[in-house]
Amino acid sequence: MRIRLVRIASLFTSTASIAAAALGLASRPALAQGGSGPAQQAEKPSSAAPQEKPKTGAASPSGGASVAAPKPSAAASRAGAKKKAAETPPLAPAPARVWLIAPSPQGPWTLRIDNQGERPMRIPADVRLLRLEIDTLNKRTKKTVRCAAPAGLKPSGFPERRALLLAPGQSYMEHFDPRLLCFGKDEAALAGGSVVRTWYGWGPPPKWSRKAPAPPFAAESTDAPPAFAPAPGLAAPTIVLSYDLPSKKEAAGDQDGAEPPPRSGGEQAQPSAAAAQPSEDKATRPQDDKQAQPSAAAAQPPGDKTAQAPADRRAGAGAGQPAPSSNDRSAGSSAEPIVDANAPRLEVKSDPWSDAASPRSIVVRVSARNAGKRPMTVAIRPRMLEFHVAGPNGTAVCEASPPTGAIPRDLFRTLKPGASADVSLLLREVCPDNTFAREGLYEVTATLHANEPGTGLGIDAYTATIAADTPTLLRVKSAPEPFYAAAPRAVPTPKPEPAEQDADED
Repeated sequence: MRIRLVRIASLFTSTASIAAAALGLASRPALAQGGSGPAQQAEKPSSAAPQEKPKTGAASPSGGASVAAPKPSAAASRAGAKKKAAETPPLAPAPARVWLIAPSPQGPWTLRIDNQGERPMRIPADVRLLRLEIDTLNKRTKKTVRCAAPAGLKPSGFPERRALLLAPGQSYMEHFDPRLLCFGKDEAALAGGSVVRTWYGWGPPPKWSRKAPAPPFAAESTDAPPAFAPAPGLAAPTIVLSYDLPSKKEAAGDQDGAEPPPRSGGEQAQPSAAAAQPSEDKATRPQDDKQAQPSAAAAQPPGDKTAQAPADRRAGAGAGQPAPSSNDRSAGSSAEPIVDANAPRLEVKSDPWSDAASPRSIVVRVSARNAGKRPMTVAIRPRMLEFHVAGPNGTAVCEASPPTGAIPRDLFRTLKPGASADVSLLLREVCPDNTFAREGLYEVTATLHANEPGTGLGIDAYTATIAADTPTLLRVKSAPEPFYAAAPRAVPTPKPEPAEQDADED
C-alpha cells in the first residue's frame, strides 16, 4: 500500500513539473521560439534571472509581458533620406554658356562665357582652364589629341585674382593663341577639318559617387540660398576648324594680278612714240629718206635707248630684216646682276619649340648649314647671335656683340656643302632681365651675324647676316610676373548679327 502511494505521489509530481514547464514556455515566447526544452530551463538557476537585463518580449516580474521599441534599420533610414530628398526640388543647372570662336586653325581664338540667366554668377576668368580634344582627319595618323595647359602653368584651384561676377546679360571674352594649349607636336592637330570638343573648368565627380559636387566651380550663384546649382565644368559646342583662307592683302594682289598695273610713264611712251613715228615720216619725209636713216641712227647717242628703239625698228623694216630682240640689246649691259647658285651660303634654323620651367632654363638651339655647292671658311660663335623676342610684354631685342678681329685661327672652321654648325645658348645670358618676366607664350627669331672676315690671319672667311626662316615658339611656365597683367572685366553680351536679306526681296 505504501508503495502505491509513493508511485501516485511521484506521478502527481511529474505532472506538476510538466505543467510548470508548459506555463514557463507560454510566459517566455522568445525562448520557446529558440527551441529550448524543459531540461534546458531546469538547468538554469533561478537566482541568475534578476541579474540579467530584460530582453525584448521577456516576462516582467509581475507576470506581464514587457514591450521595447525596435531600433530603426539602415534600409529605413535610407528610405527616409530619399523621401526627404524627393520632397526638396532640385536646383536648376547653371545658366552659363561657353563659346569657342576659331576663325582659322592657327589662331588667334576667342573664349567667350555668357550669363544667360536672371541672377548674377561667379566664374574664374582664366583661359588656362580650357581643355581641348581634337580629332584629326589624317587617315595615317588619325587620333584624338588632348590639349591642356601644363601643371606648372594651369592654376591648381580657383584663381581668386581672376574671379569675375557676371550680371545677367554680361559676358567675358578673351583672345588667346591655341598653341599655348596645343604645344610642341600637338600643334600639328591644329589643321583644317579637325573636330574640336571644348571643356572649361574642372571635371565633374565620377558617376559612381553619390556626394554633391565640391568646389572649385566654373560657375556658381552669388545668392544665399543659391539660385541655381554650381557647375564644376562647362562644355562648349563642338566646332570644326576651317581651312586657311588667303589674307586681304593676298586677295588684293590676286585681283591686281588679273589686270596688270600700269607701268611708268616712260615705258608707256615708248610704244606710242614708235607707232606714231612711221606715220609722221611717211607724210613729211621725201622718198630718199631711206638713205638718210643710217646717218640719223649714227647721230643718236648710244646711251639713249628711247631714241634708238624707233630707229632700229625703222632700219629693220626698211631692210626687210626683223628688229633685234631685247635680249640681244641687253646682252652687253649690266642691268641684272649674275647670281652664282653654287657659291657657299649659310642657312640658319632654330628649334621649332622650347618648353621652359622658368626664365633661367630657357635654352635655344641654333643650327647654321652650308646650303651652297662649295666649301666655306667661317667663324661661328654664340656672341654672334641676335634674338628678336615677341611676348606678352611686347617686343625686345637681344643684340649680338660687334666684331673683335681677335678670333684665333683654330676657331675658324671649314664647312663642306651640307655641313652644319650647332650653337646652344641660354637666353638669360644675352637678353635683358625683364625680357621673360611674365608667364606665357613667346616667339624668338634668331639672326646670325657672321662678322669676322679673318683678314688679319690671311683668311678669306665668309661674312653675312642671316635670319632664321621660322621663329622658335617658347612657353614659360613660371615667372616673376603672373600670366595676366590686368584684372578681368565684364562686357555686354554681343548680340547676333541680323540675317542678311536677299537682294530680290524688297
